[in-house]
Amino acid sequence: MPETIPNQRLYIPEDEPYHGGNLLHNLLLFGRVCRILGMDVTPNRMAEVAQAIEYVNLGRKNDVYFAMQSLLVTQKKDLALFDEAFKLFWQKPADGMTTLNLFSLGEERNKRKTQFLPSADSSPDDAHDDATKPPIDPNLIAIVPTYSQQEILRYKDFSEMTAEELAQAHTMIAMLPRAISFRQSRRYKAGKGQTLDMRRSFRHALRHAGEMVYLPTRLHKQKPRPIVLISDISGSMERYTRVLLHFMHTLANSLYQVESFVFSTHLTRITHPIRHTSVDIALRDVGTTVRHWGAGTNTGASLHAFNYQWARRVLGRGAIVLLISDGWDRGDPETLRKEMLHLKRQCYRFVWLNPLLGSDAYEPLTRGALAMLPYVDEFLPVHNLASLMSLMKILQELTGRRVV
Repeated sequence: MPETIPNQRLYIPEDEPYHGGNLLHNLLLFGRVCRILGMDVTPNRMAEVAQAIEYVNLGRKNDVYFAMQSLLVTQKKDLALFDEAFKLFWQKPADGMTTLNLFSLGEERNKRKTQFLPSADSSPDDAHDDATKPPIDPNLIAIVPTYSQQEILRYKDFSEMTAEELAQAHTMIAMLPRAISFRQSRRYKAGKGQTLDMRRSFRHALRHAGEMVYLPTRLHKQKPRPIVLISDISGSMERYTRVLLHFMHTLANSLYQVESFVFSTHLTRITHPIRHTSVDIALRDVGTTVRHWGAGTNTGASLHAFNYQWARRVLGRGAIVLLISDGWDRGDPETLRKEMLHLKRQCYRFVWLNPLLGSDAYEPLTRGALAMLPYVDEFLPVHNLASLMSLMKILQELTGRRVV
């Protein structure tokens, strides 16, 4: 059972010295209120607030307010939340005292009315104007996703998520790290390298009557590697298709150079439609471009079309290929093996992402999986948010030359 925090005196009149009490408990509870409202309040920041309060006159409300604001507010949007929390928590009661149980502001939410944040589908046009906006009820508490909720969602399979959880997953996918593996360019730049920059050396010598008094060096430039996404949208992948398209949209709009393709019985390039800033418009455009959603799977024929139509255009400069498929295939295994080998020889890394690999009971025993597996550099799951984060970490760590 959690320890019950007793009722405490909250209000300190202006210019009146503070005489004892449970200020530390009040500060901790105030931190809980700020976190419930959606502010990024950590235990370290609350410890800093407790230390700063020692140097502030507690009889002056404004001094306390600005000291706490400077330490707890880290984003512009948090200013209004902090003002509302401070006004609600440290307000002066009508009789100068309060019998409010501060513990109820956090854990005992079932005794209060609940105010839900706007849904993901809502738009700014649906909001009230400032003139008609109803006043905020101090008894209302905003509910936001907590760290524990995000942790549970991070390890939940995409196929088992509800519509609300999928909307939260889309938001978390948009916040994935946006760094990627770098390659060494043929071009040079000034820097501390092992190669002498003779052009700069001669130019610098002209300033000193031809004397080589300075020997600058140069090194190769570093550029991000191109990414090629080839995703299976057949009927067996239907449970994962929309989430993976969100993932493809995030990469296409955040990385240096991303080429996107989808396939089932045929291959379709969706590089331009999926680059739209709005994910809803991007998915709508992709839906009108692709005509073979949920059809059968012919991976060999689709990879053949990619190898002979697009590979020479998009696989230069050390590209990384991400093939997203469950391995179910109705085509010829020999054709699939031939095209997998051809594709592997043209790219820097060949990564197979399989949503079924997240299950402990899964074994790649289908004829398609057996034909594909020998030709990939990495065989990784892609069934939840944690697997996507692991993938981004692996892509960041890809360095050096390809080992064949």
